[in-house]
Amino acid sequence: MLLSAFAYTHFVNIADSETQKELSEASGPGAAMLGSYDYAAQDFFGDSNAMLTDFAKTEIRQMLVDQPQQLLIIEVAAASELQDGARLRQWETVSARSAAIADAFEKAGQDGTQIVLKVPDKLVSKPADKQGVNLTFLSLETE
Repeated sequence: MLLSAFAYTHFVNIADSETQKELSEASGPGAAMLGSYDYAAQDFFGDSNAMLTDFAKTEIRQMLVDQPQQLLIIEVAAASELQDGARLRQWETVSARSAAIADAFEKAGQDGTQIVLKVPDKLVSKPADKQGVNLTFLSLETE
């Protein structure tokens, strides 16, 4: 299952050169933010796992009603690796959770080429003060 999450994370971030350019321009300073949603990690996931809660699935479906077919940036905060019962390393948890959210958006109707996963650059990052999930919708048109 974890391998599938990594493969999906990689697949979502791969796009042809034209789409990469479009996404890069759209996520730049000229892109208009259409909506930003912040959630506590425990609202979207159980402890030390990447399975979406029923609340998360409902929220994702509702977001696509409010923000249909826009560029979506998914960011899951890096968590401490010292959490009780944690069986995945920090980067594994972030990747698996990000992929689970992206997959749920695609299943709900979001175009997968318009999903960008923002993951840590390092295998181990400083844990975020606020453990959460940020979902940002941007316009695909540049000014």
